[in-house]
Amino acid sequence: MEQSIECTSRGLTLRGVLHKPDCCESKIPAVIMFHGFCDDRNEINFVHTELSRKLCAHGIACFRFDFAGSGESDGLFEDMTVSGEVEDGIAILDYVKSLDYIDHDRIALHGLSLGGCVASIVAGKRKDDICALSMWCPAPDVVYNMRNKMICGQDVSEIEERGCADVEGLKLGVNFYYDSLELDPFAIAANFDKNVNLVHGDADITASPECSVKYKEIFGDRANLLIVPGAEHRFKSFEYRAARMNSAEQFLTAELLGN
Repeated sequence: MEQSIECTSRGLTLRGVLHKPDCCESKIPAVIMFHGFCDDRNEINFVHTELSRKLCAHGIACFRFDFAGSGESDGLFEDMTVSGEVEDGIAILDYVKSLDYIDHDRIALHGLSLGGCVASIVAGKRKDDICALSMWCPAPDVVYNMRNKMICGQDVSEIEERGCADVEGLKLGVNFYYDSLELDPFAIAANFDKNVNLVHGDADITASPECSVKYKEIFGDRANLLIVPGAEHRFKSFEYRAARMNSAEQFLTAELLGN
């Protein structure tokens, strides 16, 4: 079953989709998916929709929300900050935990690109509520590079003077820059103490594969890292897409179902 759902964060309505399996278990596991920068709950080439349906077929509930200012959720993109998305992620987690059919001991997070960074921060802040963490091409370098007023290879040095920057036709507010100065995603993520799965392409110039290498160093033996040769940020081939999809599906079903 797929249905529209809503929750509230920071006084704004977040809109999403629930994939709920038809199963006889009284309590079912769940995956919460976080989308990336300038994207929405379906993600690049609909990969989060596909992954949600695959996991649902295994008996796992999946929750895909648009962050505030993105997709169909309330708010303006120009007001978006990473810390704001972390607050949204925590609000979504609390919403999922409020549902009586969800097994609170089997809730995992999955994120792509900046959504992977957000997922790692939420996992670090709420480690007791998260049993596993999956990341595709995580992009904490979006935060670290903003300190030099660069984002995804684009110079946004005018952001303070203008109060915003033009990023892919979207208005990126100056508070995104100020917020990035205060954040250390790797340090917060290091608090997470469960298993982690990472997939990155070695040709990714949007989010450096070194980000996943650093996460692997942080999490050590608890983390699996798959580097896909030739794949860039969008994983634009049947082979690349399947490698990324299969890795996440196998990891999440194993962690949540013991398969």
